[in-house]
Amino acid sequence: MRYAAFWAALDAGRRALEAGDTHTAAARLDEARGFSAGLPAEMRAARRALVDGLAARLEGRQPSGKPATGDPAPEAHEIEAPAADMPVPDPAPPAAPDAPLLGPIAAQGVPGTSLVTCAMNRTDNLKRALASWIACDGIDEIVVIDWSSDEPVAPALEAAGLDDPRLRVVRVEGEPRWILSYAFNAGFRLARHDRILKADADIVLAPDFPARNPLPEGTFVAGNWRTATPDQAYVNGFFLAHRADLAAVGGFNEFITTYGWDDDDLYHRLVLNGVRRIDVAPGSLRHLDHDNDARLGHDDDARSGRVPAPVRSAAEEIRATTQWRIRRNHYIAAVMPVWDAAKIPLPLAVEAPDRLRRAAPPVHAVPARIKAAADAHALAEIASWHIGPEVLALEPARVGMLLSAPLAGIGRADLDAALAVQKAAPRLAAPHLAPARPRLFIDAQHGLGNRMRAIGSAAAIAEATGRELVIVWDPDHHCQARLADLFHHLGAIVEESFVAEAAGMGCAVYNYMEIEPGAHKDAALDLSHGGDIYARSAYALNAAPSHWAAENRFLHTLRPTEPVQALVDGAGGPFDVSLHVRMVGAPGTDTASYDRAENWTGEGHAAINHWREQSHYSRFMKRLDALIAAGAADRVFLAADAPETYAAFAETYGDRVRRLERTAYDRSTAQLVHALADAILLGRAPLLLGSTWSSFSELAMRLSRQDIKSEMSGTDF
Repeated sequence: MRYAAFWAALDAGRRALEAGDTHTAAARLDEARGFSAGLPAEMRAARRALVDGLAARLEGRQPSGKPATGDPAPEAHEIEAPAADMPVPDPAPPAAPDAPLLGPIAAQGVPGTSLVTCAMNRTDNLKRALASWIACDGIDEIVVIDWSSDEPVAPALEAAGLDDPRLRVVRVEGEPRWILSYAFNAGFRLARHDRILKADADIVLAPDFPARNPLPEGTFVAGNWRTATPDQAYVNGFFLAHRADLAAVGGFNEFITTYGWDDDDLYHRLVLNGVRRIDVAPGSLRHLDHDNDARLGHDDDARSGRVPAPVRSAAEEIRATTQWRIRRNHYIAAVMPVWDAAKIPLPLAVEAPDRLRRAAPPVHAVPARIKAAADAHALAEIASWHIGPEVLALEPARVGMLLSAPLAGIGRADLDAALAVQKAAPRLAAPHLAPARPRLFIDAQHGLGNRMRAIGSAAAIAEATGRELVIVWDPDHHCQARLADLFHHLGAIVEESFVAEAAGMGCAVYNYMEIEPGAHKDAALDLSHGGDIYARSAYALNAAPSHWAAENRFLHTLRPTEPVQALVDGAGGPFDVSLHVRMVGAPGTDTASYDRAENWTGEGHAAINHWREQSHYSRFMKRLDALIAAGAADRVFLAADAPETYAAFAETYGDRVRRLERTAYDRSTAQLVHALADAILLGRAPLLLGSTWSSFSELAMRLSRQDIKSEMSGTDF
């Protein structure tokens, strides 16, 4: 009841605010704040943001956000005026506080396949597709979510003679516009079986679809616009997945609430979670043709009698395209936290077995500033395709000025002029402002595995202590790549170490690099220090908030760059066993600048020499042979630091062992991109045979999103 009581108090505060009763509004908002004690930190923060947003309106710091017409603002209105992007008023009265809430996507289901579809005013297409679904013997349940269609779907299907004991139609009441992520996640939450087939209302299945599309463990089947014929590009949104895999990533990303990128984002998260994508069998399904207006929901204008304004500028032309919507949502998905099973889906109350209603606003909402940034970024990105890549160098306001004319009339000369005006514009020095909160600078040292370990540790401490994390990533001979070459990270990054100057800037300095003057490895951080902290380390920091789970939680939020992800996607899998063979660094092979003795203390270098000797590839082969004999290693992934290792495994095991092809073995940017892909792939097997004393083997375990087991050379085999 505390869950419902919070939303009831919040809603009462909103209604009082809009009625002008500020006294009642303030009392109800104070009441809502009291219902957050004892909740997880993420939920407390989400609730606090909702209450603070209304409190800001109460204090007169922002306008109401209620459209002048009194109508719920559709997403198109947000797009037309991103700077005025305000929360949309509740679409309908909330459900009764005592109505039970629909749970999240359950990981377990009864054996069988549930087909889930959703529709809003697309009943004609649904009738045509439904007949084909009923004809498939391999489908055990058909869940149809009626997302507030003008004409309820259930009686329309009944009137058309479409009835089957497997069919369940559940209506969601009071929704003003189509939101795919909310609708399909509701269907997944209601579905009963352990395999879920997601099909739009315009997908027709062949009778032999189940037989032609088996679903092995660790895989999902999906349409692929890249391989489909042009008239079937929209099959990309179709997929068949194991329920447990879908639940593990939280279903569709509910930060995405408009057309575009929803399916690619879901597939990307499944793949990151170790699930391999398989293309749907050609000819086993078909997409029914219809225009983009139906797909995007533009029929709202036609039904209301509103006539869209004629296109007058390039900005309007671009915003009218599906590509702009796709790129906008791609930005939002990249900027917001990764959507996963820990996120809370849209609160839906179960008013009846066949009727749901929104119980409260979404817990996780995209801030207006990020929506506005996504609008601007997508606009500039697509404009750069037409006019020139230098559009991306323009400030957002100047992009808007450039695109004020029709697109066909904007040429290279216009772009050059805009760039020249921007360059000549005077720059005003920004006033010095004290940081809003103390910072934790983590000066990450040595190779990729060491750096990511130190960063993960610092991130855990920063999160627990309310500090801003600032990553100091200075490319050097240990790691020539920039952080931006490897990961998308929107937080603060400094690309030059300033450990010598940090104390003079008021930082409490901790240097864990033993060979440097004044360094003290494992010194305990004083977290009571109220100012900035500067830590220079290749190791986990010594502070209570830094532990394995908290460190890795941050690392899992980092998205690999496109070159890294392309290598991962092309490697195949899943794998039964992964092997990381780290031989270089044994006596006689420690000749590279990053392996030489001067990088370590004498004791540390001796330990590295010893453990590299224990990691010769012959030791791994002996253990792998035993696993193969036990039938536990049919598919193997190998990452190694020497060409002779790859050659020996290829000669002995042939195609059983997969690898990423490379021609160089150094610390260049290109090789670090391969290395990160290797680490991700190593973590996608349930068993890792790793190299002792290797931070790279450790990185593979940190990046793994499954319960990975490890055996280490020289100790376990």
